[in-house]
Amino acid sequence: MEDMSREEIDKSLVLESDFDVPSFDGKKIFVRLNKANDSPSKKAVVIGHGFTGKPEEALHQVARDYFNDRGYDVYRMAYYHDDTGFRRLHETTLSIHAKDLNAVLDHVRGNHEKLFVVGHSHGGLTMIFANPQADALSFWDSSYQPGRRWVINAQLAPDGRHYERTGRFKFAVGIDAIEEVKKLTREAAKDMAEKITAPSLVVVAEDSWLGDDPNMLFDDLTCEKGKIRIKGADHIFGRGKTAHDLVQKTFAWFERF
Repeated sequence: MEDMSREEIDKSLVLESDFDVPSFDGKKIFVRLNKANDSPSKKAVVIGHGFTGKPEEALHQVARDYFNDRGYDVYRMAYYHDDTGFRRLHETTLSIHAKDLNAVLDHVRGNHEKLFVVGHSHGGLTMIFANPQADALSFWDSSYQPGRRWVINAQLAPDGRHYERTGRFKFAVGIDAIEEVKKLTREAAKDMAEKITAPSLVVVAEDSWLGDDPNMLFDDLTCEKGKIRIKGADHIFGRGKTAHDLVQKTFAWFERF
């Protein structure tokens, strides 16, 4: 990678801005926009992060740079955010995520001729719930049948108001979110997947820890679809330069539509 000049860095800061979109229930949705140029681009991509994720993750920054360099405006949205008026993790469900994603898409759609959507992990499952109206979609090592894993790793907190999940760190999950995934049978997921009409690329990380059948989502989609496996990649595409392989293949898919 070539060294960047201070002028290039300063321009990137000028072309970056944060804004919020109103949600259906009065909450705010955080969005970070990175423009490719001074004026809106003809093409844009909206990226949704995974469970406990955030727009500032390295994977999403790789995507930002790659798509910006090829003339796409990049919107990175947050399903929860720290500031006042935004949701916290324990206040969310997949159904709420889906409504928030569609609210962001409705907000930005008129600014571009082509609009594409990416969902990583839980963000991919959000797209199943949302059925986003876009020119094409890309599912980045998407969750699809998370129920058993979620329930095993979650225990009701002493206050009885939420569940606690442990791993690298402990965090709270709302009761509604746990009950929602308990009901997410294969049949229920398949019914939603079959409603998706946007051309969809299913990306599977070779060394993913998700444990879902990697073919399940692809098999259940009935739209125009493609599937690729990223060799050597873990779930967050953090090994080597697998994130670059991911965004290159996603870009090639979007360019078809």
